[in-house]
Amino acid sequence: MNFKGLTVLTNMPSPYQVDLFNVLAGELDIKVVYVKKTEPDRKWNYEKYIKHDHVFLKGPAFKRLVELEKHLKEDRLFIISGYNLPEFLYSMVYLSGRKKTWLFWGEKIRIKKLWLKKFTITQLLKNARAILGIGRLAARLYYEITNVPTFVFPYHVDTSRFNKKSTYCFNNRINFLYSGQLIQRKGIFDILKAFEMIRKDYRDRVFLHIVGDGPLMQTVKNRISDYSNDVQLYGFVSYDELPEIYAKGDVFLFPSLYDGWGVALAEGMAARMAPISTFTTGAATDLILHGYNGFIVPPQNPILLADYMKQLIDEPEKIEKIGDRASEYVREHNDIQKGAQKLIHIISMIK
Repeated sequence: MNFKGLTVLTNMPSPYQVDLFNVLAGELDIKVVYVKKTEPDRKWNYEKYIKHDHVFLKGPAFKRLVELEKHLKEDRLFIISGYNLPEFLYSMVYLSGRKKTWLFWGEKIRIKKLWLKKFTITQLLKNARAILGIGRLAARLYYEITNVPTFVFPYHVDTSRFNKKSTYCFNNRINFLYSGQLIQRKGIFDILKAFEMIRKDYRDRVFLHIVGDGPLMQTVKNRISDYSNDVQLYGFVSYDELPEIYAKGDVFLFPSLYDGWGVALAEGMAARMAPISTFTTGAATDLILHGYNGFIVPPQNPILLADYMKQLIDEPEKIEKIGDRASEYVREHNDIQKGAQKLIHIISMIK
């Protein structure tokens, strides 16, 4: 690697990115330029965990771009983790115009309106030295539309944080757990419909944990009011508290209608839960081997989701076997330590 260091431009300090950058800081000279500290729909407060060299862009747009340009002038390798912010676009144009070496790191593009995105992204990324696709589907799609050398590099998780489970069915029930935003795209209504179906036949044998907040919070509260004794709604939970709650879950539900990756699914698998997710979730297609370490279902299909939930209720011995396999697979393929080494290997090949 013939660079003085690595600079990453990303939107804000999310737990999984901060953890990765902290690990990388022990291996190479890394600096992270964060566009913002948080977003209105996020309640993360992960700034205090940053242990790597970093800056936050501040002030009005012009001042932010002037500050950003100072970092872009440095003789370093750059990774740009998105194309949906002015700072990302400015960096691509600036670095390309000065023949500097930069990589793009992004999630899978939604199929909707792909014709327009295909043209736009092809133009934006044509000067990237390489693309880091967040998952196999993302990498394949980016390569098809850009013909730029592409590597599979998803978000990774600190699997050691989620090694808290000591028993299954701690309350003598099968505990289904969802973690994520309470928005329609995440499939929260499919979870509620499926749980209502199975509850009719397994009323005293099932329990649902819902972790997260969002615009549908009140709707979810109203929906579960008739069976609140069988559901616990946690609201927003800090990253520090997640492992203890995950330890209560037996089956992780993540029936997202669309998710470029889905870090929560990898976390749930690391916590030894048997996962049920959708083929429209990037992490599911990369990490779940259907029938072996989890199940994959079509999106917006609560009936089939309920069928797999029933299968695990009727054969509870499967839950621990599948959960152990899920945990082992994520530790082998998605652990943050291995992710850091993989990224170092990738950038070592960049000329």
